[in-house]
Amino acid sequence: MKKTNTNKIRLLIGYLRKASRNPSNIQIFFVSIAIAIIFSMTLGPLVYERGKNGVEEIFRVKNSREFSGDIDVEAWVYSWIRTGTINMMNAQGPSQWRAVKWDEGCYSRRFTEWNRKYQESIQKACYDLSEIQKKYESYCMSVNNCLLPKEAVNELTNVLSEMQNAFSDANFVLPYRQNEDNSID
Repeated sequence: MKKTNTNKIRLLIGYLRKASRNPSNIQIFFVSIAIAIIFSMTLGPLVYERGKNGVEEIFRVKNSREFSGDIDVEAWVYSWIRTGTINMMNAQGPSQWRAVKWDEGCYSRRFTEWNRKYQESIQKACYDLSEIQKKYESYCMSVNNCLLPKEAVNELTNVLSEMQNAFSDANFVLPYRQNEDNSID
């Protein structure tokens, strides 16, 4: 019995030696599959966990940046609306009165708990400015003159006041006073 097992082992070693010298395509295919299975079983879980943790970290950082309470986008839109409203108040002609198409609305990010107040204020201001623009457009039809009634200026001032109230806790830097030096050293 021991002799038979030894002969079988010798025959198997001889076959493997012969097959390794001149392997067929099928043998190469099966050996490649076996190696791939071994590597995927040993290294696959490590690669998967590392990739999963990396993707989770990327989303965590992105979400913390986007929803951390910074209002960069809202501050920019606030400034843009404020400038557009002041330009309407000082309009010299129709091109300045209609410089911004308020009826198309303003840019907005997703509404979240921390930016809801700002986003609602922005959307309301755009709607109000659109209505004011339509309501008083007939007063600003002449190329050289834009005679806005006092009510129009008051309504525009109210829009600015409402936005300023909504953004009062945003910690904006107050504008320079006339007597302050506003040069950068």
